[in-house]
Amino acid sequence: MAFVQTNVNYAAEYSRAVANAYPYYSYFAPIWASPNSQLYKPGMGKTMYIPSFEVKGATAVDRDNLNGVFARNWNNALQPVTLDMDREWSTLIDPMDIVETNDVATIANITRTFNEFQKIPEMDAYLAAKLYAAVTPDTTALTAANILTTWDGYLEALTNARVNRDRVTAYMTPGTYKLLKEAAGLTRFIDTAEGFRGVDRNVARLDGVNIREVPADLMKSSYVFTEGWVAASGAKQINMILCDPDAVAAPVKYEVAMMSAPTAQSKGKYLYYERYYYGAFALNNRKGGIIVNAAA
Repeated sequence: MAFVQTNVNYAAEYSRAVANAYPYYSYFAPIWASPNSQLYKPGMGKTMYIPSFEVKGATAVDRDNLNGVFARNWNNALQPVTLDMDREWSTLIDPMDIVETNDVATIANITRTFNEFQKIPEMDAYLAAKLYAAVTPDTTALTAANILTTWDGYLEALTNARVNRDRVTAYMTPGTYKLLKEAAGLTRFIDTAEGFRGVDRNVARLDGVNIREVPADLMKSSYVFTEGWVAASGAKQINMILCDPDAVAAPVKYEVAMMSAPTAQSKGKYLYYERYYYGAFALNNRKGGIIVNAAA
């Protein structure tokens, strides 16, 4: 039979690089990683009691008399805290799914997606709601005209509470950050030495306080964590949180991840399991280091 040339059947090639939606990153990392999160971590028990003291002030010395009266001039208090987020996640992975997706459906890709879209934002959303609940939120409606005046009031409150503002970070939604950039009276120094391409209007630090934008969906007053994380019905929008990491403890008590090779019990599939147990709480005597602005 004579040879007849035909078109070549090219194999379809699939990229192994996953193009998910833009991932979440931990916006509250300084709080999760603060020294308090290690100092105030429950050990063997479920509940931990955090001690604090108050003492009486000094008095003038009487050089000529000794009245002989001495008293206990201090009190102590205990703040009970309990971790309330004991979470787990698992999945099965069929070896044929790995092969027939050209090694795309790997445990690395799957768990990275879980971390970026479930675990990390869940923890940040939980922390934002905890900070909201720890104090009485200010419900001043922020505008470009009043945001700097409101900001100055917050800084005044921090100073009166003896909070070192160099440690404070202001977490704000993009909408609030936009108001800050539009605020009348905000002084900017723009270096145009590199031409128009070098103009930078970011406000990374204001009056010694670090500024960090946080997606609005992570800044709600309450969430439902039945499966994953979702804003609760009627949740308020948090506009801004000013927080000193020394005012909060956010310990992760237990975290483990493990994977089992295919067995008869798993019907020949890989089994991945992860558990993490964490919580967050404001320290009673340091709540002056937390200020929240939210919708009424």
